[in-house]
Amino acid sequence: MNGPLPVLEDHSLAKHEVLRAYLVNYLRILAQSPHSEGVRVTLVDGFAGGGQYRLPTGSVVGGSPLILLDALKEARALVSLDRQQRNIRKPYTIQAHIHLVEKHRATAAHLQRVIDDTPEAHVPNTTVQIHGGSFDAALPHILKDVRTRQKKSGRSVFILDQYGWSQVNLEKVSTIFSELPSAEVFLTWMIDSLVNFLSKDMLEKLNPALARSGLGDALDAEKLLAIKAADSAEGDLTWRRAIQSLMTEQIRRVSGATYCTPFYIIPRQSRRGYWLLHLAQHLRANEEMKRIHWDNNNLHHPGGAGFNMLGFVGTNGQLAFDNRFDAYAEQVTLDALREDIPKRVAQLRTPLRFGDLVQQTANETPARLKQLQEAVFALEKERNLIVRTKAGALRRNAHSLADDDVIELPTQMWLIPN
Repeated sequence: MNGPLPVLEDHSLAKHEVLRAYLVNYLRILAQSPHSEGVRVTLVDGFAGGGQYRLPTGSVVGGSPLILLDALKEARALVSLDRQQRNIRKPYTIQAHIHLVEKHRATAAHLQRVIDDTPEAHVPNTTVQIHGGSFDAALPHILKDVRTRQKKSGRSVFILDQYGWSQVNLEKVSTIFSELPSAEVFLTWMIDSLVNFLSKDMLEKLNPALARSGLGDALDAEKLLAIKAADSAEGDLTWRRAIQSLMTEQIRRVSGATYCTPFYIIPRQSRRGYWLLHLAQHLRANEEMKRIHWDNNNLHHPGGAGFNMLGFVGTNGQLAFDNRFDAYAEQVTLDALREDIPKRVAQLRTPLRFGDLVQQTANETPARLKQLQEAVFALEKERNLIVRTKAGALRRNAHSLADDDVIELPTQMWLIPN
């Protein structure tokens, strides 16, 4: 890397904090079983950079490769403490293999020096491997390495912090999920850089870029431009959110992910915000990602508060709620859920398992499991829902709601319109 270190802005610091918090909790969850002696896990940084940045104040901070190592160190300490407090004497080992990919030769050389000088990269049960070249070129080797070392689970987290929105082909993400079903992927997507340049003059550039991203068969620039033209009379934010709603679902579908949580990051110095997308195959991973956001409230999500997370216009015709994951957002979310849950049960025209409700709405709501439990229990207290255990007894406590509990509408409530 030639010249001064790149500057890390506050929005990137917030993103790094989310990644660090998620990885620490991810590793702690894997260590919950008292009978387990350890886990093998792979962490992949597909656009690693040089490993260091400077803040606007001038001080030097670690980039995402060092965030991975810091999270690993913290998780090991917390797992040891957790097991100590639970009187689990069996030692637990986290064997971590970290792949760092950087295509620029000078930047990769700087990254190698940073890793050489970082003590956490050289502790037992930690291996760091740096790949020069593109992520696409490195991916087959990384997948083979994970399958070789982790034959059963392939537990891995891929961080694909691309510059722009077409450097990562979503079909590559689909390959990750098909070969490693336990993988999770963090993907940044420069959504505003796409919609800001959506015009007839840019069609010749946008369509090849959509093809490079893997969305070419699902979307084309003409279709996006038609949405812009149809909704422009409603205001700039309306057509933007219409496009974002459509694109989020297509990203999830093409990537092969079962669950997708899109959260929005806006730099202070620019109007060009971007998404931090978490893609996974397991509901528990989706729940943990939402929990991190509610605990940190340093990102936000513009969309519906109930079962309309990807919606761009509220039921009253106003622009959708801008979720800041704070106390006010908590109340708005609970209110929206209390309105949406009876409607969903009425639409299905059948008693519904609580676990099925959680699973079916995971991609539709920013709500955590706890918030869904509280909303269902509030509806039961208001006699707008009936909640029974699998054995048929009435459920009396929100936090004891189980997946097998059945929720249904009182007879007179079946008249709620769809």
